[in-house]
Amino acid sequence: MRALAVFYILGWLLAISATAMLIPAAFAVALDSIAVVEAFLFPAVVIGFIGVNMLIAFRGQEYLGGRRQSVFLLAAVWVVVPLAGALPLYAAGFPEEFVPAFFEAASGFTTTGASVIVDLASVPSAIIVWRAVLQWMGGLATLLILATVLGPLVGGDLLDRQFRLVARSEQRSTRQLAETGRTIFLIYGSLTLLCFLGLLLSGLPAFDAFCLSLSTVSTGGFMPREGTIALYGSSMAEIVLAVFMLLGAVSIVWVQAVIFGRWTLVKEMREPFLIGLFVLLLGTAITVMLLQESPITSIRSVFDAIALGLATAASLLSTSGFLVSERAHSFVPFMVVFAICVVGAGGFSTAGGLKVHRVWAMFRQLGRELRLLVYPHGVRPSAFGGESREVELMTAIWTTFAAFILAIGALAVVLAAAGVPFAGAFLASASAIGNIGPAYELTRVVDFPNAPSFADMSPWSQLALCGGMILGRTEVVVLLSLLSVAYWRD
Repeated sequence: MRALAVFYILGWLLAISATAMLIPAAFAVALDSIAVVEAFLFPAVVIGFIGVNMLIAFRGQEYLGGRRQSVFLLAAVWVVVPLAGALPLYAAGFPEEFVPAFFEAASGFTTTGASVIVDLASVPSAIIVWRAVLQWMGGLATLLILATVLGPLVGGDLLDRQFRLVARSEQRSTRQLAETGRTIFLIYGSLTLLCFLGLLLSGLPAFDAFCLSLSTVSTGGFMPREGTIALYGSSMAEIVLAVFMLLGAVSIVWVQAVIFGRWTLVKEMREPFLIGLFVLLLGTAITVMLLQESPITSIRSVFDAIALGLATAASLLSTSGFLVSERAHSFVPFMVVFAICVVGAGGFSTAGGLKVHRVWAMFRQLGRELRLLVYPHGVRPSAFGGESREVELMTAIWTTFAAFILAIGALAVVLAAAGVPFAGAFLASASAIGNIGPAYELTRVVDFPNAPSFADMSPWSQLALCGGMILGRTEVVVLLSLLSVAYWRD
């Protein structure tokens, strides 16, 4: 049965997850207590044992079947890995209950960045590292799944010609999946290393630079310590974070094209330029408001304001959600934050949201339809960069948009019924499905202070938000196909 290849792939994922637990275990040996070391080693042994046995049991099942198996694999990946990742958190007691631990792990692996841990100062270093590692692994898994599973599933909606530059075949076997993984890993790992070195040179402590680099390139949002980025007192670090958050928010195909000098493709792909323009505009607006609020005493103060403005804009528009500065974030209105949660950043990136290329295509089609009202017999081709927009593709985009909005509304109703104020419920829902979890906490304090934090929500609300995070990572409409009778029909 081709479906057995799904369990073979899950075996690899569990084995990799168990191996990754040795990283925080090493930090625990150096910085924490023996109890924290055991909290990682015991789950690593159990999960590694299960993963290796799955690899042995399903060895030879290399060929993934059709759409049904692909959808099943998607659902399994985003549930099984967070379940495994929650075990060390629960064993160490951060958080103390399993549902919040699963929420933390799911938030990390989906690169959402929402947290139920309220006092990072009391959290062992190994837990901080594990959260960052989970985000980094989730970002890599997102890119790999986009290239090998979601691309073939939804076809042109994910710009078929572009994803084949990374995934050079139909990716129907685990061997082909591994080849694509190596290509993506080299780019993704190189960006992480460059970000780490940039943060070190900016004066950040090595531990913080390591954790922040993992969270930045994955557009995650988990902080390694309590407080804001501005508390590090390094404007250069804020610029480095802004650059790499932006690189994480744009298509990895575009980044690859820049690295290898494929300038024709670089110019064809308009989405990265739009994202960069939006960051520049929002960053400039925040900078101007910062300078108006505080007197300009030197060129240094101007540079600090520019760094804060750009880092804040990049944090929001990349769906990372780092708290750069409470003062800077307070200038961004609630509705702007909500719109950013919905729109998100670039396709073929680790960022969440509906994606800029879809929203831009919908606006272009709207303009085209308005022009047709004036010139009903006019022929106007619809294109975005080098990609044509045919009727079937626009249908897929509008379907995804409808499913995205309906999912936000449904989750908001669930949260509101659990006691979250309605405006807060909508933002919490959009931030979960848009995979920009910190947006809720950033806005809650100012706009609806009576709304509960993620930590104060009920276990059922936390599980519902986990479902929203997973929906956002699976392009919503793909995972919703599991609810279709046709999926289960022979």
